[in-house]
Amino acid sequence: MPFERLSSFDIENTASKAVHALRKGQIVVLPTETVYGLAVRASDAVAVQRLIQLKNRSENHPFALAFSGIEPIDDFVPEMELLALRLIRRCLPGPVSLVLDIPPRESDFYLLPETVQNAVSQTVSQKKTVCFRVPNHQLTLKILAQLGEPVILTSANRTGQSEKSTVDEIITELGNGIDLIIDDGLRFEMKPSTVLRVSEGHYSILREGVLKRETLERLTARMILFVCTGNTCRSPMAERICENLIAKRFHCSLHQLEEHGFVVLSAGVAVGCAAPANPHAIEVLQQQGLDLTDHRSQQLNETHVRFADHLFAMTRNHRETILSLWPSADTRLNVLRTDGGDIADPFGCSENVYATCARQIELEISKRLDEIF
Repeated sequence: MPFERLSSFDIENTASKAVHALRKGQIVVLPTETVYGLAVRASDAVAVQRLIQLKNRSENHPFALAFSGIEPIDDFVPEMELLALRLIRRCLPGPVSLVLDIPPRESDFYLLPETVQNAVSQTVSQKKTVCFRVPNHQLTLKILAQLGEPVILTSANRTGQSEKSTVDEIITELGNGIDLIIDDGLRFEMKPSTVLRVSEGHYSILREGVLKRETLERLTARMILFVCTGNTCRSPMAERICENLIAKRFHCSLHQLEEHGFVVLSAGVAVGCAAPANPHAIEVLQQQGLDLTDHRSQQLNETHVRFADHLFAMTRNHRETILSLWPSADTRLNVLRTDGGDIADPFGCSENVYATCARQIELEISKRLDEIF
């Protein structure tokens, strides 16, 4: 039967037809933010076997599982380690594929047909691993969401051949084997997703792709974020004090913290413009040999919350404000004081009040760092 060719611009109609084709066991060419991919339902053993034959795929070259979001991955890898959670939160949806360990039981992986389990898994150091992907493409994510289950997603070429930049090239190579193809135009980014293996708190690059090693080093760093109201007093003092305390633990300079896997930031829940730190805050920290003169306030945003591993609010009200906007931050968000109280706002007070506030912040951060380390 000849394949059907659809345009990505007609989102609703194309998504509906693609979902119907996948449910019928057909092979569908989907666009992603990198290269085009071949997709079949992961629960359809017959379709998966067709895909293996079309790709001429060897048994030691497993397929990736693609999802509509990050939440379903939890059902495959419950009790995920912190580094994997960090990368999932920061990189997905996006051009990254994560190879994670599958637990020996209590995983949706074992609900897949056995032949499909073999096609998507590999045993490494006596651990079964699976590659997970959430492509950052509006139409493809819509298709996956409407389908309601993962698909196997692999580059639209035969094994060993180069990725194709247009659907016409894909048709030339695979035309007789595909059932539906979605034309999203020329793929300008010809590099595939970056594939990372994550296990026991470490990562390794299995395939160089869109993201470079330097970018990945920043993405894997542990981020600590302090939040107050205007980001001119408490949170910037906390940011610099925390950097200094961590640097002392590593016996390094503030500029070398990222090399040791830490990034410290601050933001405010009600920032009007990029303002410098309060003069009293600058003076108090200067007496400790810490420089706040280059600080400029910034509004707390989605990226801050998504990337932060530890969020510390100065007051309970700040915490509630953050939770009202980003409920998913709950498990990573605490007030800075370990007793659950507030760090009072020194704004409008004397330098002595700022100094007292800074000492309180340093004491509480020391306690929090003991917990973190």
